[in-house]
Amino acid sequence: MTRHRPSLYEAAGQAMLRAAVHTPEPAMPPWPTATAPAEEWRAWLSTVWSDTGFCRTVSQASLNLAEQVQAIIEGRTPKVRRMRRAALSTARYAIRYARRSTPYGLFAGVAPLAFDRTASVRIGDEHQVVVRPEPAGLDDVLSTWESDAARMADAEVCVNTLIYQRGRHIHVPSEGDAEFRLALSPALRLVLDLARSPVTYRQLSDKLAAEFPAVDGAARERLLGELLRVRLLRSSLRAPATVADPTNVLPPAARAQAAGLRAACDLRLDADVRLPEQVLTEVQTAASVLARLVTHPNGTPSWRRWIEQFSERYGENTPVPVDAATDPDRGVGFPAGFVTASEPPRPMSRRDRLLLELAGTAATEGNRTVALTGAVIEELEAAAGDKPHGLAPHLELAAQVHAISVAALDRGDFRLRVLTVSRSAGSMTGRFWHLFPGTETAYANLPTVDPQAELAQLSFHAGRVPADLLTRAPQALPRVVSVGEFRRPAPHVLFPRDLSVTVTDGRPQLVESATGKPLELLAPTAINFLWNNYTPPMARFLGEISRAASPQVTWFDWGAAWTLPSIPALTYRRTILTAARWKVRSRTLPARTAPLQQWADQLHAWRARFRVPERVLLAEDDQQLPLDLSRDVDLDLLRAYLDASPFGIASLHEAPPPDADGWIDGRAHSIVVPLARRS
Repeated sequence: MTRHRPSLYEAAGQAMLRAAVHTPEPAMPPWPTATAPAEEWRAWLSTVWSDTGFCRTVSQASLNLAEQVQAIIEGRTPKVRRMRRAALSTARYAIRYARRSTPYGLFAGVAPLAFDRTASVRIGDEHQVVVRPEPAGLDDVLSTWESDAARMADAEVCVNTLIYQRGRHIHVPSEGDAEFRLALSPALRLVLDLARSPVTYRQLSDKLAAEFPAVDGAARERLLGELLRVRLLRSSLRAPATVADPTNVLPPAARAQAAGLRAACDLRLDADVRLPEQVLTEVQTAASVLARLVTHPNGTPSWRRWIEQFSERYGENTPVPVDAATDPDRGVGFPAGFVTASEPPRPMSRRDRLLLELAGTAATEGNRTVALTGAVIEELEAAAGDKPHGLAPHLELAAQVHAISVAALDRGDFRLRVLTVSRSAGSMTGRFWHLFPGTETAYANLPTVDPQAELAQLSFHAGRVPADLLTRAPQALPRVVSVGEFRRPAPHVLFPRDLSVTVTDGRPQLVESATGKPLELLAPTAINFLWNNYTPPMARFLGEISRAASPQVTWFDWGAAWTLPSIPALTYRRTILTAARWKVRSRTLPARTAPLQQWADQLHAWRARFRVPERVLLAEDDQQLPLDLSRDVDLDLLRAYLDASPFGIASLHEAPPPDADGWIDGRAHSIVVPLARRS
């Protein structure tokens, strides 16, 4: 008999409901054939676009698509190929309109979620739209201001803390994983020295003039303008990530200009939803099981190698400044995969073999679902290797609640379907704290890996301008570690230069250099750190290092079995830990030139062989598009996805039952619950 284990995690912070605003998708006429004339495509788009709510929602999300559709409807776009592409994009939005809950513009929003003895659901129509300037447009405005010496005269500037020196050159991170390289001239050396802390643009220009009197004012302005353009200098016009609305720091004239920009919308739902406490119990149980089923109980291979290299070079209990430790010339650099994305091959493990056997047995027996038992969990737990030294201190779990009615919820007749697990509390909810003032204060008491460590907030700009709002979250903790931002020195602000790294008993630790006090950082950002062209390597390094030797709790990892053409769903009690999944490859289907019906016939033959249902979710990372493979439009969307895929592979997950959202009036939804390690 397997012994009962209590849940390892408990709720912490504010749970959130994510839900679609609309329930029915816009009416879509029969899908035109690939050889249909322009009039049929125009008629199809006209009918769908006549839904004013849908038209407004899509126009806010994609002005470019809205303009294309309008041009087609008005007869200003004669090319059929462009019409079909616009129709496919419109169809994707039409499906998302009512069947996806991921917050996005006016499609879906968020609301606080509570747990009580019984369930109650109220969703009204008075949703609140909160607007901020769209990041790319605001960046253009700020760049224009920064190129104007007269406007910048009283603005402050400081050196970007992400720059680094290699020989006689300074390297400055740019968009994604690109960078600028600047020769280290005497003038640049002076700028680096003078602007180490914030200084006004005028003062910096005057000091350059005093040091280099032969250089005229126009040349100085060009130099400073170029340093601002490449982001070697950060200006006070660019708000740090703890400022939710980046226009709040702008002078009145710049703020007025930004007010006319295209808006990015966040939606606070008019909703009061309470779920029964047994749903929370199921969430906590799911997190506990996933924590026991981690692939890397004591850190990823990349981090373990880095810890070994650091220990070999410096020994244990030796504080090393962060900038020295991460310098590949002076120290050990960043862990593999931080600067250039890489996926080193890993040998077949015992865990891989067990999961392959589990998936193979299910396929042989024709089972779409495998119910995990306590004994199987313990076997997989042991197969992962050494026992973990401790638990991940906190995380967030996103899931769907499947129940046909509120009454069914109250009597315990529900299923929980895990969607994803984030690296820490605040990862999915932090970007919405500004919609619920005061919510962030609950995160000040999260546990840490080291009980003696102080929890501080990591603040940084996204590596790509369009993702700027994903890193913005109000300050939740007393102290902030600022990376690559404009910040004025203050007792509560630390920079990478103020931090050191040490390793004790094989566990890395971040410490404040001046005091030796251990620190752990909370990064309330929705950006996945694995997207290394969205996250500066230094930000990721500081955000991960304190938990580098702890279990990495994520959604369930099938390991080598992920390469199989199909894998079953895994369930535990009332929870679907991971849904059934099938891989379809373009090479098994007719070429893109074949008629849709011929392509569909072959797809349906593949479905019959692998017992794939009609309703599936087309998955890419954690984004899922619901498809009904009995509809021509959905088939064409899948075909277009396969044609565009560089690998020619589509992952299809089993969709929830049609009545799964009955308890919330058929509204697409998910819940996000922050969880902390039990004391």
